[in-house]
Amino acid sequence: MALDARQVSVGLNIATSGSWGTGTADATAVGTGDGIYVTDLIALAPKEQYSEDDSAGQNFIGSVQVANSEAVSASIPLYLHFMDTFLNPLWALAFGTGDTTPNALGGSTAYTGTFQPATNKTGLYATLVQDLTHTAAMVQEVPGLKVTGFTIATEEMGRLKAEFAFIGDTVKLTSTINTATQVAALTYPTQGLRAYLDDTVVRVNSQSGGALGSSDALAVSKLTLTFAQPMDVRFVGGQTTIIEPEEDGFPAVTLGLECGRLDAASDDFFAGHKAATHYKADITITGPAIGTLATTYALLFQFPNLYVQAYDPGEAGGAGQVIPSVTFKALSTTTAPTGMTGITAPLFLMTTGERSANPFT
Repeated sequence: MALDARQVSVGLNIATSGSWGTGTADATAVGTGDGIYVTDLIALAPKEQYSEDDSAGQNFIGSVQVANSEAVSASIPLYLHFMDTFLNPLWALAFGTGDTTPNALGGSTAYTGTFQPATNKTGLYATLVQDLTHTAAMVQEVPGLKVTGFTIATEEMGRLKAEFAFIGDTVKLTSTINTATQVAALTYPTQGLRAYLDDTVVRVNSQSGGALGSSDALAVSKLTLTFAQPMDVRFVGGQTTIIEPEEDGFPAVTLGLECGRLDAASDDFFAGHKAATHYKADITITGPAIGTLATTYALLFQFPNLYVQAYDPGEAGGAGQVIPSVTFKALSTTTAPTGMTGITAPLFLMTTGERSANPFT
């Protein structure tokens, strides 16, 4: 029987059963609670480095040997989801630090978790499994996976989509840790809890101004939030796969917004770009109620220090509307702005949901 996407299973589990460091990555088994709904297959093509023997004294090359396994560079594509039980480990892998004990809200079954960029994420990695079994078993395993960042963007019908970029050590087809047994044990998040643009409020004002309020809400028709942490890829003697990637550059956080209209609010960023004005902002994405509670699922992204990296006043032909767009670059700050107590990193995330377990393990 041929394989189609309906039969594909994907699971991810933060590695807890071994280590990576300057050796090979130890894989962790996936199972209950580790299933992920993806929107496309994850590109896990095996890539070996083949070295041809091109020595002199021969008319044709007749020998080739495998040197190393190429590092895997791909992304996990999914809809942005309010169900924090499966998404918070991905936030943990991307950011690197935050609450290891989610905060219970008033003793209820709702919890908040916080995440922010770490200066070093050594030791924080995951194992990824993708099952492509058809007429024969074919379970792909990436024993060691380091998330290098994420992108959240609007797409058709205002859906918010997320992609988590990663570097992996290799793709195995012969894992003794993740087999059909582990794939069969995967469970998946509740469907119907996807986030949309109409759930989203973006607020922006001067970094030195008062706390963000309802009057600071910006009419936005598209948004793209990107967090990217460069990491190195290094091979060492004695093994064919890479050692654990580490930070190899400054993280970059950008926020791109297409405004609903060129109006008194959106045209301020033209002058802001010229004057190097600094801003603060937040994005609140509010979901449905958590069970029978009054508390709702939510994602809150906060940016304590932004500048306008680019501003496009837009173009229109004939009598068409002029639609401007602005790109902010996020910076750290030494002093948290009003309304963002304790937040000095370029980006801070608070989730509200049901997950009570440590997302970093």
